[in-house]
Amino acid sequence: MHNYDSMKQKHAKRVSQTIDSPILVFDYFELGEVMGSLICMLLFGIILYSWKLMFLSLILVLVVGPVVRRRNKKGIFFHWPYRHLKMTLPGMVNPKGPKKYSD
Repeated sequence: MHNYDSMKQKHAKRVSQTIDSPILVFDYFELGEVMGSLICMLLFGIILYSWKLMFLSLILVLVVGPVVRRRNKKGIFFHWPYRHLKMTLPGMVNPKGPKKYSD
């Protein structure tokens, strides 16, 4: 039908296929936090029907989580348990031996 190759060569810009920043909702919440809040509403609001637990979990996910994430380095929710609770996952993340791969 139509051939758009000449227009593409003249006017198009190449776009990188990698996402260098997280996807934000309302320019504040990351997509993971939104999905976590939906899971909290489904689990505590609909399945278990516990409004107090739902509001508590929503406050943790949507208020405390972003504040902790913005004040610390990337990966705080993954590295903190390994460092402070002495967790090890031999063979996957932190193999046995002198070399440490997690904090």
